[in-house]
Amino acid sequence: MFLKRKFLAVLFCTFLFGIEKISPIVVPLETVKTLPSLYFSESMTNGQIEPDYKDTLLEVLKQDILQSYHFDLVMGKLDVEPLVSGPLQKHTKELSAFKSDFVLLPKIEQKKFILKLYEPRFHTSTLIGEFAINGKLDQDRLEMHQLFDAMHQKIFQQNGIASSKILFCRKTADIDGEWISDIYEMHQDGSFLKKITSSQNYLITPIMIPKTRNGSDYEYLFVSYEKGQPKIFRGHSKQHQSSPLLPMRGNQLLPAFSPLGDKIAFICDASGKTDLFLQQFHPSKGVIGKPIQLFSKPNSTQASPSFSPCGSKIAFVSDKDGAPKIYILEIIDAIRLQKTPPVRLLSANHKESTCPTWSPDGKKIAFCAMSEGYRQIWVLDLEKKIEMPITSGSIDKENPSWAPDSLHLVYNTTGQESQIYTIDIVKQKPVKLTEGDGISHFPSWEQR
Repeated sequence: MFLKRKFLAVLFCTFLFGIEKISPIVVPLETVKTLPSLYFSESMTNGQIEPDYKDTLLEVLKQDILQSYHFDLVMGKLDVEPLVSGPLQKHTKELSAFKSDFVLLPKIEQKKFILKLYEPRFHTSTLIGEFAINGKLDQDRLEMHQLFDAMHQKIFQQNGIASSKILFCRKTADIDGEWISDIYEMHQDGSFLKKITSSQNYLITPIMIPKTRNGSDYEYLFVSYEKGQPKIFRGHSKQHQSSPLLPMRGNQLLPAFSPLGDKIAFICDASGKTDLFLQQFHPSKGVIGKPIQLFSKPNSTQASPSFSPCGSKIAFVSDKDGAPKIYILEIIDAIRLQKTPPVRLLSANHKESTCPTWSPDGKKIAFCAMSEGYRQIWVLDLEKKIEMPITSGSIDKENPSWAPDSLHLVYNTTGQESQIYTIDIVKQKPVKLTEGDGISHFPSWEQR
């Protein structure tokens, strides 16, 4: 039980070392100043669906656009599609709608929703996609999310996050003093909530294995106390069976994947100390070779590894100099020098900082640190060397994880409530995704 409590303290990223209040200088993060303009016309035929339902579907698409923070949205009532072809085409440049960078051409034919994108400067339209409307809002909402993601891919050569998934754990009961929890999945807006495990054990820190999602199916890693000690397991979203990942003694915790899915960083005390390890991995073949000990320091605890997008660096937490702080190491240096490579201190402005997570674009690291007496989510701009808390309020937040767009984060609250939230770094508006009893924690956003 002592080891279990010790490692859970690490997992919750608090280290229980006594938190000292600080008042760092805060400089607001800069955001994108020029966004492509997108004209969205709500004037369209209803086909064979009710007008109210048509409006509901269009609102789903509108909210996906707004919440992406990638567009300057212009709403209008002009029925655009008849104007982009035929004798009226030469007059479109005189209309305000066609001064936008892009014009949406939504259309309903019978019970089919069709979305095209018109580019006025090139006088070309592209079919983004279509789907059969079945009248069930949950299913039609998912189809609309996928249409938005396809449109985002067309414009930015990067898939949107509207149909992306979030994994998290929920503690639901105490049996004989033991903690019982399962893994859940949901879409980024909190919809399609589903339990994907049925365990009588304590499961934590689920992460989706990159490059394994095929439709709704995917593989993932998690930590289970099934065998007494925490061990890393591999599971499948549509199968109830799972298996241990590493034939390695000791407590195994906090797995993290490189963006390509070819390396796993994790924490283990196989050597008698709580050290940082690296394991080569292949989605089909599994683990390759033996794990490599990347960083070890006497009388210290390592935790919370996170890869850079190129996979050559790892941000992690260590209390090697006293209080827990965030450091960065070069993997090549760590392998060459073995166990004690030089590391760079990242969180010099904070006496206690934990839970680092590297953004997919490589420009930012989110982490947890104190702000006005509570643990908040902070974001550090690596290029400009500026940082700021993006959450506030009288409740602690932990375990941030980036969305694939590097503009949104998911995290959990602790203490007064334990629920899952998302927040954007542009307007910094938190959105609560979970409700109800139990402790919801350890969220992770799928990476694509």
